[in-house]
Amino acid sequence: MNVTQNHGFEFLGFVAAQEQEMGEYQPLAGSFAVIKCKGKYLMCFNKWRKQWELPAGSREGNETPRECASRELYEETGQVVDQLKFRGLLKLKNERTGSVKYNPVFYAEIEALQPFIENDETTQIQLWDLEEELGTIDGIDIKIFDYL
Repeated sequence: MNVTQNHGFEFLGFVAAQEQEMGEYQPLAGSFAVIKCKGKYLMCFNKWRKQWELPAGSREGNETPRECASRELYEETGQVVDQLKFRGLLKLKNERTGSVKYNPVFYAEIEALQPFIENDETTQIQLWDLEEELGTIDGIDIKIFDYL
């Protein structure tokens, strides 16, 4: 049975903005990389949170949101995808502080997965059809699929 986990953020909506408008939404937080392959979505198992999730993470230094999505995708899954397309922004509220943030979401379709090597954060990757039994999944990630 698939179960969702909540890590302290409430989903407020998906903003279908253009990439050049992204800066109008503040604060801009880390990026998500949603990859579709053979009709299924790439998920990675986060060993720290003990759940399946989309590749995502915080920006480093002067990194752009697009660069962040590409880096996190590679670090967590070993995938290199050059054609990431901006799809919009997640609008999330921190349930503890009440603060709102916006997370850029990038998307690409690929023909095949590249080899995966287990790393400090991710123990495995899997293509998911949004229905089959996967286990524990991040609840915010599930919301993203409703808007793609």
